[in-house]
Order: sequence, then structure tokens, then C-alpha cells
Amino acid sequence: MEPIKISFTLNDRTALHNHYMPMLKGGGLFISTQEQLSFGDRVQVQIELLSEKQKASVPGRVVWITPSGAVRSLPQGVGIQIIGEHQSRIQQYFEGLLGENLLQAPPRACY
Repeated sequence: MEPIKISFTLNDRTALHNHYMPMLKGGGLFISTQEQLSFGDRVQVQIELLSEKQKASVPGRVVWITPSGAVRSLPQGVGIQIIGEHQSRIQQYFEGLLGENLLQAPPRACY
């Protein structure tokens, strides 16, 4: 089965920090979406980082689901664990952008 394709745009490194999920083995991202996905679904996320003028294609697996109407007014979406042969390189890239911020809680975590 082909991975589900999702496009996602982040404005800057703060937005990346708010969406990055370092607690997932191999790293992960929370993707705000109304797409109905299930645990274990394979996805291919096309992420555009506007401040870096970069686009990345990130393969992942759904490991977290925040339904609509969640507590604390959290956005509806899914957490994806980064997978695939380039997982470590993708994780290093995101964590390199975050630098020391990775040691702190995100200003407005989305998950």
C-alpha cells in the first residue's frame, strides 16, 4: 500500500520546535491535519520550512492521534515517527536546526 501524502508548511524554527516530537525513537513531527488517519498508517509528508527555504520529504508512521475537540484546545492532527533508510539524516537535520532549543520545552507544543 502506498503511503498517504500530506503537505505541511512551517514558518520558522519556532514552529518546528512546537511540532517536533523528540520523545519518539528516531524523532517525529506533529502534523496538523483533518485527514482521518489510523495508528500505523504510513505517510509521506512534504514539509516546507519557509525560513530555511527548504523542502523535505519525510516518510513516517502514525503513532499519535489528537482528535478534534481535544483538551487544552490542541489542534487536530497526528504525530508521525520518522522512518526509512534516511531516518537518522532527517532527524539530525531537524535537531540541528533546533540546536539548544531541543533541551527546552517548546513555547507552544502542538501535541
